Amino acid sequence: MARDRRLVIAAFVFAAIAVAGAAEPERAPAPSLEATDLVYDAGKVSRGVKVTHVFVLKNVGGSDLSVDAKPG
Repeated sequence: MARDRRLVIAAFVFAAIAVAGAAEPERAPAPSLEATDLVYDAGKVSRGVKVTHVFVLKNVGGSDLSVDAKPG
């Protein structure tokens, strides 16, 4: 009787693990951002001079990437 109980418990645990593994959906590849320059040093800038710089960004991931950047 104890052996039967262990078999039932083992079967239940195996089924629970199988269902848990099958229930997890496959994840889509995530977007990933790559930048050639992470920092820009404008050096010494006089008052009133407008400084601009362009950062080149590339999505190297497997899905669409959205960048919401606001001039600061």
